[in-house]
Amino acid sequence: MKIYLADSFRNHSKIDFISQEVGLYQEPIRTKPFKEAKSIDLADAILVPHDAYHFSKYPEYLEYLNKLSKSKLVIFSDRGDFPKRPLITNSIALRVAIDPYEKTANKIVIPYNIQYLSNLPKRKYQANPQISFMGYMPTISPARILKSFRHSGAHPVIGNGAIVRRIAHKRLKTTNLNYKYTLRNTYGALNLEDKNLSLQRKEYLAMLSNSDIVLAPRGDANQSARFFEILSAGRIPLIPKSEIALPFSASVELTKNLLPFGLIRDNLEITIQEFWESLFSNERYIQLQDGIRDFYASHFRFENCIKSLFVLNTNEFIELSQQSKIII
Repeated sequence: MKIYLADSFRNHSKIDFISQEVGLYQEPIRTKPFKEAKSIDLADAILVPHDAYHFSKYPEYLEYLNKLSKSKLVIFSDRGDFPKRPLITNSIALRVAIDPYEKTANKIVIPYNIQYLSNLPKRKYQANPQISFMGYMPTISPARILKSFRHSGAHPVIGNGAIVRRIAHKRLKTTNLNYKYTLRNTYGALNLEDKNLSLQRKEYLAMLSNSDIVLAPRGDANQSARFFEILSAGRIPLIPKSEIALPFSASVELTKNLLPFGLIRDNLEITIQEFWESLFSNERYIQLQDGIRDFYASHFRFENCIKSLFVLNTNEFIELSQQSKIII
């Protein structure tokens, strides 16, 4: 598929796989993941160079994109925690998350770009797994409730990341499982001026290194970068169910190695114990860790994932956006 880049607008930053500029704790993007056409006539589709977070508030730019969409498919990034959902006809959005029970048509779910953690040592099987969580525990503020309500008003519990995290954490605390946690009052990956940022990252990696199962609740988006970090390290994600849509290359093979649980009804302790006892040997546990890492490397490493999208032809790309997603 040959891609024509739409005009830039108001000097806004370009999306990462065009600019090759990445954020904190992300892998570098070394090559352009698509073939660029010199003109619209020679292109199979048009790619918007900015994320919807930037361009969606400008009617004149939306009008321009809608004019383009009359001749070619428009592909755009809408990867903010609270997606903007701009109205562009004949378009497909690249998303990192789908809100609970949101319609999934014309959306392709892609992974977050995260620091690849395959260097962490493998764990040995022991009678009781180490379960952990270290991360931001947001307050249930009026602003966050309002934003969550706008996106998932019919689902006020699973549509609010702060509520999901608190319930999941409290449920784990009430079990007899070996659960260790450290709660943060800020989201460190964005606070570049925090003098303790490097220390907190070291603590987080040490927690992952010393864990078998890691709690991976949604954030403001109905997914988290943590989920992919856990997989890249070969650990097992423990996921509170909030209708999370997995990336397009996910499969049943992956879901067998996840531990989803309902916020209210499921017996969390039994779910974990039964899964853990099914491994029953160090050899099987090592194989599981290798399998999880291999799956992440093959399907979820960001640059490779984006490349695999743009080798599709236009019809395949459209068909992919219409397919049902794996939801947990």
